Amino acid sequence: MARHRSDAGFSLAELTIVIVVVSIAAMVFASMFAEATRTYRFISVEKDLTQESRYAEERITRELRRAHGPTAIHVATPRAVTFLDRDSSIVGISWSGVQGDELVYSKNGVSRALAGEVDSLAFAYWRADGREAIPFVAPAETDIHRVTIFLRLARDGQSVDATGAALLRLM
Repeated sequence: MARHRSDAGFSLAELTIVIVVVSIAAMVFASMFAEATRTYRFISVEKDLTQESRYAEERITRELRRAHGPTAIHVATPRAVTFLDRDSSIVGISWSGVQGDELVYSKNGVSRALAGEVDSLAFAYWRADGREAIPFVAPAETDIHRVTIFLRLARDGQSVDATGAALLRLM
């Protein structure tokens, strides 16, 4: 039997064109899906870092406000502060200075991580008149009136900064 043009079916050329068009559409959708996945990861990491940095900054600020008396501060360096709080507990907040290490909070010798993947931390100390106070390591009467905290957390090529300040109640 001779086949007529009106018979159902596709020619090889028609089938090839359909396969090429479907393949191109699949590549476009796959790249869109991959970009959406990257965006989700980016936003997720940024959200996590933001929450962690805000928590750490607020906790440091709250703890510093608990410093008690003019000799409360025992250590005041750019990467660490140790002081005596209102409950006569020794509180310390420190970072090793190594990128990626944790920000450590300790109270009466019990330590725990306050934040992970720290990229940088700096404490700045200020006198009541607004001039910079000199960091020290000694339990002596201090002229430190305010502490400023600069914290940066980094993960997967992203970083988030947090800045805070605590007015000390040293009376």
